[in-house]
Amino acid sequence: MAGIGQESPLRRNEIVRLFGTPDRTVGSVNEPRLTTEHGIEFNEKWVYERPKHEPSRPRQRVIYWQRYDLVGALRVEQDGHVVPESPGELRARD
Repeated sequence: MAGIGQESPLRRNEIVRLFGTPDRTVGSVNEPRLTTEHGIEFNEKWVYERPKHEPSRPRQRVIYWQRYDLVGALRVEQDGHVVPESPGELRARD
């Protein structure tokens, strides 16, 4: 439960509700090894290719998990630059 002034964490089912099932999954919640990408340590990532209903029409959205916990999210824009997204920004897509 989140404290006063804190956001509740995003859960896997909420991400699926917001964005659908990922186009590609890399790793697994059961993967004991961690990988690092863009400074984010994770054991599973969900990749959404050409996410729909996005004003900037990004190439990808990537959601990173460590077991069942969201540990990072980012958008890859058309020009290739990476934009980190907070849980609040993800929820705002609703």
